[in-house]
Amino acid sequence: MKVTVLGTGAWGLTLGQVLYENGHQVSFWTHAQEEVDLLTREREYKDKLPGIIFPKEFHYTTDMENALEGAEMVLFVIPSQFMKGVAAKLGAWKPAGKTPTVVCATKGILEGSLQRMSEVILSQVSWLTPEKMVTFSGPSHAEEVARKMYTAIVAASPGKEAAELVQHVMSCPYLRVYTSEDIIGVELCGSLKNVIAIASGVLYGIGAGDNTRAALITRGQAEMRRLGMALGANPHTFAGLAGMGDLIVTCLSEHSRNRYVGEHIGRGETLEQILSGMKMVAEGVPSCRSVKELAEKVGVELPIVNVVYEVLFHGREPNEAIQELMLRELKPELD
Repeated sequence: MKVTVLGTGAWGLTLGQVLYENGHQVSFWTHAQEEVDLLTREREYKDKLPGIIFPKEFHYTTDMENALEGAEMVLFVIPSQFMKGVAAKLGAWKPAGKTPTVVCATKGILEGSLQRMSEVILSQVSWLTPEKMVTFSGPSHAEEVARKMYTAIVAASPGKEAAELVQHVMSCPYLRVYTSEDIIGVELCGSLKNVIAIASGVLYGIGAGDNTRAALITRGQAEMRRLGMALGANPHTFAGLAGMGDLIVTCLSEHSRNRYVGEHIGRGETLEQILSGMKMVAEGVPSCRSVKELAEKVGVELPIVNVVYEVLFHGREPNEAIQELMLRELKPELD
């Protein structure tokens, strides 16, 4: 199968490597010619995945039509804020034969429209139907998958055939893919867990203990489920790999960019200082704004998300925000 990967970040390159090892032809599109030159020359991206050497057969280009030629599957792995523009480029391309399956491995909710990533893509690609749209999400740091550490993930789509296709194409001895029909829930998990992971980082930054992190992860999952149910998701999804699984790894792992942001906030740095020193994107920052707005739109209370928003964008002191959460009105755990 010919697969085109849109994006040459750590996750895109890693998934391309999985596809190649599974016997598929892989080409990459990026907007940056310097990335094409670097990857073609070095076959390594030292800033993102040091020590991982990519196959010489990988093809990199800034010409999207060239990258898409003959594609039977298209894989989006780009920052969420660029999704609309890149999806529009894909929409301008016309498949010569059978419509390719489109897979989105980007997590986030678009600011302004409050669309999930699959909704953004479908709004820009007129030849694509929901049954051929798949979301790929779960507890899966590129740094570990690239080094063949055992990982499980979810391919979600309203189209069973498309989800199963991705399952078979992407599964290998170190990456096990499960399927789901709940694309809404899986995408919401991928966005909301990043916001909770920023809160987890803050706890590391201020020196909080294991009790506090356990409470945060558990109550964070409750907020994820609450919003998901209001938007039509299956509540069981939030207890699975894309929900609790991804929440645990993003909140606790040193690979987590969102935990990194929160940890440095907890140490007293400003958001501007932190982001200016990062080479990769922490999706939880823009997602925090979008998730808060989406929750307000559907009338769902998300106390943790709200205080993360205040800490990130209004400079609220973390310990004061935590006190607000602890002193809220007492209530049953399961309501």
